[in-house]
Amino acid sequence: MTSVQWFIARRYFGSRTSVGAVNILGMISMLGIVACTVALVVVLSAFNGLEQFSRQLYNAFDPELKVVPAGGKYLTGADSMSALLGQIDQIKAYSFVLEEKAYLQKGDREVVVILKGVDAHYFEVNDLEAHLLYGKASPGHHTAIVGLGVAYHLGLSAGLEGEYFQVFVPRADVRSLSRPERAFSQSHLEAVGIFTIQPEVDEKYCLTDIATLRELTRNEDSYSAIEIQLKNPAHIKSVKNKLRQMLSEHRVYDRDEQQEAFFKIMRAEKLVVYLIFTFIALLASFGLMGSLRMLILEKRHNIHLLRALGLTTGQISGIFRITGLLIVSAGVVIGILLGIGIVWLQDAFGLIQLGEGYLIEAYPVELRPGQLLLISFTVLAIGFSTTAAAVAGLPKILQIAGRVI
Repeated sequence: MTSVQWFIARRYFGSRTSVGAVNILGMISMLGIVACTVALVVVLSAFNGLEQFSRQLYNAFDPELKVVPAGGKYLTGADSMSALLGQIDQIKAYSFVLEEKAYLQKGDREVVVILKGVDAHYFEVNDLEAHLLYGKASPGHHTAIVGLGVAYHLGLSAGLEGEYFQVFVPRADVRSLSRPERAFSQSHLEAVGIFTIQPEVDEKYCLTDIATLRELTRNEDSYSAIEIQLKNPAHIKSVKNKLRQMLSEHRVYDRDEQQEAFFKIMRAEKLVVYLIFTFIALLASFGLMGSLRMLILEKRHNIHLLRALGLTTGQISGIFRITGLLIVSAGVVIGILLGIGIVWLQDAFGLIQLGEGYLIEAYPVELRPGQLLLISFTVLAIGFSTTAAAVAGLPKILQIAGRVI
């Protein structure tokens, strides 16, 4: 592209000598590009915010790393496992946990939960204590802390004074159901705390100490998982790979892998939204094609003069390609800046509220530089392709107009 082509293209792009159909259509085309770009930035930022908020909620309950059996229900050999974990300097704390399905009953109220037995190191690994509503986060012998949803189903009061409930747990040492009354252990637990993280966890979990659950299940030496906290979260990947090599017969999951199904759905929804708005941008780009072709017709006398001055058809086509490039680039830049501004306003002032009953007041948003680059590249690629298609028919357009170059 020569400086002459850029000079003429800038004149066509910024010309204000006349206001007619071509100018209006060109402005509409650019506004369409701006609108699609803004929509992509805002909607994807909203998905990012929702994903990040959900991740923060799950992180309060899910450990940084979790070791589970590759097959079967339980792990064994706590002493040997402790010796292996002690060899990894990056590990700050770890906790052995045991989980069982349990049936809870208080009067005529009942609920089925996952009863999770935890050891003394559990609250060094998880941030559950920060989400405690009432009571204390230290389940002891035959005491429990329950999720807010579980407390609601059992009708537990906020004061937790003398709040006991019955618990029925399957026994690990019973292999036959010929006598169902012997297949379950029954006891009473005292509720000493209520926590809230998010409904999926609140309505599902009840925590007690691991000794109580072992007593109920007759499971003396097995456990369901090891939950691990690191000194530095930046080392998660390297420690995970090291654990997978050391514990090849087990599975090691990070936080995203522990909620793999949820985050897969989030990514799929984000991809669908991206494709939908990309298709809308493609439709909007047809306005740009019409605008450029009308510009070619309007400037046909100038084109004839440029041809007489020695410019080739390819060079003249290049002028209109640059004009289209300027229109698209201006639309993308304006759209990105407007989108960033809207997202910043939402983040700073919470313009769009979620209403009562939600964990947060305003819809969460998050900008990611990589996505801004992807959006810019996508819209620019669509605009440049449309421009090339419009200018490719330059000789034919002029033929229809009665002037052949």
